[in-house]
Amino acid sequence: MSWSPIQYLTRMSHEELNPYHRLLGRILIAFLCMHASMYLNFYIMKSLLLKRIQERDVILGLIAISSFLIIGTSALAKVRDWNYRVFFIIHVCLAATLLPTLYFHVSHVRPYILEMAGIYIIIIVQRNINQKNAQASIALVPHTNLISLTIRLNKDLNSRTYIPGQHIYVSLPATLTSPLYKFRMNPFTVVNLPAKDGSINLVARGLSGTTEILTRIARDLRGEPTAVGVEGPYGAAANFPDLANTYDRVLLVAGGVGATFTMPIYRSVLGTAREDRVRFVWAVRSAAEASWALPALREDPEDPGSVLPTGFELYVTGKQNARGAAIWGDDGEEIELQEGGQLLREEEEDAAEEGKHGAKSGPGKHGRPDLRRSVDEVFGDADVRKVAVLVCGPSGMGDALRKEIGRWVARGREVWWHHEEFSW
Repeated sequence: MSWSPIQYLTRMSHEELNPYHRLLGRILIAFLCMHASMYLNFYIMKSLLLKRIQERDVILGLIAISSFLIIGTSALAKVRDWNYRVFFIIHVCLAATLLPTLYFHVSHVRPYILEMAGIYIIIIVQRNINQKNAQASIALVPHTNLISLTIRLNKDLNSRTYIPGQHIYVSLPATLTSPLYKFRMNPFTVVNLPAKDGSINLVARGLSGTTEILTRIARDLRGEPTAVGVEGPYGAAANFPDLANTYDRVLLVAGGVGATFTMPIYRSVLGTAREDRVRFVWAVRSAAEASWALPALREDPEDPGSVLPTGFELYVTGKQNARGAAIWGDDGEEIELQEGGQLLREEEEDAAEEGKHGAKSGPGKHGRPDLRRSVDEVFGDADVRKVAVLVCGPSGMGDALRKEIGRWVARGREVWWHHEEFSW
């Protein structure tokens, strides 16, 4: 966990605190706008505006309120979806410059500014100490637009505890691109069990921005290892209950690359609970998109025909639109960090390509999963009183699942619910 007093006090992760951060930010900007408006109105009424607007405290105040308004505007969902990197750079840079601006604005706020600066510096130092270098192999998942990263566990990384469902930050290899890219870190969910597998495995969809660069690197290196920076792990999963021993049943549902979150949790629960106590429903556009995960679930990872767990259900929904629209709804939501929401390449030729390579053949059923049936089968037994439900995918998928779960909550079932959505 990052050194953050708020996280330590609340035991909440970045993802859980983020909505409160946005709400408090909006409240703060509203109060500051009132503060600036009232002072400007006073100067106009007293005919002091032309004089005061040339003095340092007012100039700095106007710079500060302008910075706050730019931060608030760039944090709007439409801007983040258009270009996340623009939002991120504006947010970080202006937030840092606000500290000296406010410090010299008026003297009575300086103790609070120094407190914030101290915490900010400690967090930056801690994050830099926590960032370690490692060797990674970057590859393309055949017949998909997915990228896989396999990071070798060295002494520094092996000493850390990786809880299923957590994520790490990965920086690009600086020697292969601009040196500035070593400061460009993106979050990726750890898709495996590092302590058991001996490596940290990551999977992401090839979008624009960082993942586009990773795709180019994978094509250039062709499996050769390269240096990357790793920071973490982080995430709310560190505070999850003991799913296998606390609940009668565990239900996991994922859409597309949302399985990067649910797959390690599924494997972990399977290690301590009977197969019939845990159900994993996963919907993908093509069977090839599940190829990165299936070997770890088979009795014999080297045998493609080996038996999969009885509670594992894979559904192949078929070809979607060229933008890779989500399985539930048409808003194109994905669980990995998006930079503009644009796929790296169009997928109009997917069907022909999959037919050529046989990518659609496999263990999956064709069509959408019947969430009502899956929920009823998990909750239907009379001895089932407590159920843990975890979903990772588009918001429409979570809404549909929540509706079905609600029927059983009304009948007295106790449900622990977690819907994983990255909203940075």
